Amino acid sequence: METIITLQKPELVEKLQQFAQAHNCEAADFLDTAVGEYLDKMAREKIAAERQALEAHYTDILPIYCGQYVAVHQGRVVDSDTDARALYLRIRERYGYIPVLIRRVTPQTHRRELVFRSPRLSQGGL
Repeated sequence: METIITLQKPELVEKLQQFAQAHNCEAADFLDTAVGEYLDKMAREKIAAERQALEAHYTDILPIYCGQYVAVHQGRVVDSDTDARALYLRIRERYGYIPVLIRRVTPQTHRRELVFRSPRLSQGGL
């Protein structure tokens, strides 16, 4: 399916054409990539905000949804289910491609601590 979108700002069109030319590609391809990357960034930011909202209210949510999967959208639980796939399918039907956090509620939060160790070099060099 092709949709035609008109850019309203001439200076934006000019920048797009110049950047596309500098990257040896068509303006439409460059725009597809740029918009895709921007939407991915927005999705990551939204999921991070939903995760924060879930963590902030975890003690209230735990007794109600323990053992279930919850869907968090706009800072609140909008649906839940013991079957993650069933919940995912309902959320996809309801919200389409809008990012919605789906997380299992357990007594232990799912925060993982990652520890990175770097090799030590001896004083004498390699």
